Amino acid sequence: MVEELEELWKKLSFTEEEDEGIELGSGSTKVAKERGKNCAVLKVLTQRSISVDALRKNMRMMWKLNKGVQISEIEEDLFLVEFGDGRDKKKVLDMCPWSYEKQLVLIQDFEAELAPREIDFKWSSFWVQMFNLPLKSRTREIGEVIGSKLGTVLEVDLSEIGVHWGKCLRVKIQIDVTKRLVKGKRVTIEGGESRWINFKYTTVGCSVMH
Repeated sequence: MVEELEELWKKLSFTEEEDEGIELGSGSTKVAKERGKNCAVLKVLTQRSISVDALRKNMRMMWKLNKGVQISEIEEDLFLVEFGDGRDKKKVLDMCPWSYEKQLVLIQDFEAELAPREIDFKWSSFWVQMFNLPLKSRTREIGEVIGSKLGTVLEVDLSEIGVHWGKCLRVKIQIDVTKRLVKGKRVTIEGGESRWINFKYTTVGCSVMH
């Protein structure tokens, strides 16, 4: 409906008075820009309608913030999150990804220059668990090389000794969510035998794919 109205609007002719532009000074946006420093925008990847009250209650419980938070709907299924403290905002962004009712939550920094419908929700960070790696391959270098084939590597979960002896190697990767998640990769290490490495994508609250 919105798109149809915009197309009709483009076809309308304007009077000379209507076509006269309005120049707004920087002072008129100062308050919004200042408050925006503690804000983020949020979208839940679901076809169902979202209750603002339910979303606010659920995310408050999951985030465990030091100060309050306000969540407002600024466009259909698009929300503005205003944190009471910049440290809370940093914590929530650093701990991405999150989920709501088993659906992926995309949350990103406030972009003051964009209208809500211009915001491109394309990227999300995931913890990717890599299974079936040889014990010698649980290193930062291996995590970064394999992870770079999926997206932008943000972090490799390692102990202070530089390796991880757990069940899998965990790598935090920023991934394009408009593309299908890769289930695994065939990897050859140091010229040895090629093997299949399984990937499991996780968010806070749910497993996306194994």
